Amino acid sequence: MQRKRKYKNPKVIAVTGGIGSGQSSVCEILKEFGCRVIDVDRKAKQIIGKDKNLQNELQAAFGKKIFSRNGRLNRHLLASIAFRDEEKTHLLNKLVHPRMVAEIVEEMEEARFSQRYPLIVIDAALIYEISIEQMFDAIIVVYTSLKKRIARVKERDKLKEEDIIARVNRQIPLEEKRKWADFVIDNNGTLEDLHIQTRKIFEQLVDQISLERSVT
Repeated sequence: MQRKRKYKNPKVIAVTGGIGSGQSSVCEILKEFGCRVIDVDRKAKQIIGKDKNLQNELQAAFGKKIFSRNGRLNRHLLASIAFRDEEKTHLLNKLVHPRMVAEIVEEMEEARFSQRYPLIVIDAALIYEISIEQMFDAIIVVYTSLKKRIARVKERDKLKEEDIIARVNRQIPLEEKRKWADFVIDNNGTLEDLHIQTRKIFEQLVDQISLERSVT
């Protein structure tokens, strides 16, 4: 029986971009390579779904209509309210992000101590916006033209262009994020191009782990 490889010092990587840039597609590819992926958007939904105090705070800030009668959050309504006003965007982040970061750190540590994964990957659009970039060994920015991002989100989420632009304007421009990144993936091409770029970065990061281990 073949023994499973253990990774004693996996790197913690953030994959970020902006709405419609394709960061989740990159994370799916990294998952195929054996990485542990933590989806921040999914984590935020879980936190809101189980935290009654947070639900009450969100209702007080954004209105009771953001929750249905069965208690389910209407994410599109919340987004349409929050992302059209800078103060409300800040308030939403202030309510949700501290709770979310705490749970992400806990999940990261569980993955690290399991020694099962070569990389622990955080899929999150707002790495720089909430100033948590120092948590990671490296940051990958997925870059796509604004025109393609708008087209993707229109098709995926059935949103109006003005609503998409409102969300884009509440995020740091991708042109800025790519300057700060350790790695940039250009997602203006085909899925095959995306796969090739992602594999190259994955192999480079895993090689760094191996080199660090051999040096120490």
